[in-house]
Amino acid sequence: SSDLALAKLRAEHPHAHLVVIGRLKDDSAVPHLISDLGLDGAVTFVSGVSDQRIVELYAEAEIAVVPSLYEGFSLPAVEAMACGVPVVATTGGALPEVVGLDGESARTVTPGDPSALVQAIGDLLADDAQRTRIAAAGRARVLQRFTWRSHAEGLVDVWRAELDEQAARRADR
Repeated sequence: SSDLALAKLRAEHPHAHLVVIGRLKDDSAVPHLISDLGLDGAVTFVSGVSDQRIVELYAEAEIAVVPSLYEGFSLPAVEAMACGVPVVATTGGALPEVVGLDGESARTVTPGDPSALVQAIGDLLADDAQRTRIAAAGRARVLQRFTWRSHAEGLVDVWRAELDEQAARRADR
């Protein structure tokens, strides 16, 4: 899906380059697809790198794309948002809960729709202000919801509510 989206995107943005953080399987058809779509040299696979290098890759990116058909909690989306990179993600699985509302802290599209993916990426590439706004909102969302501190504070709130409920039940007896 992201290869097809890149092929469509390069019609308007000929210098667009896709960096995939991950390893190709030995029997993957992806290299042939890349060649068939005329994307030789436009896609790079990076694997086995340090956390520091992953942060550097995010810092080099204009946009992070999470085109999953279905995904649980998306660490790549959170990492990109924490690094201040605007995210384009699908609405597959738990991704909307992670990245937030379309147009606020990320751009979201229907899974398996390369045209919608291209449109969202193209919109962000063409609009510096939107990229900056979404990147800042995404980072704020991560800091508010997905840090150890925010989890600890949420857990304390749950415990306090439970203790208050137990005290109220005892008082009603």
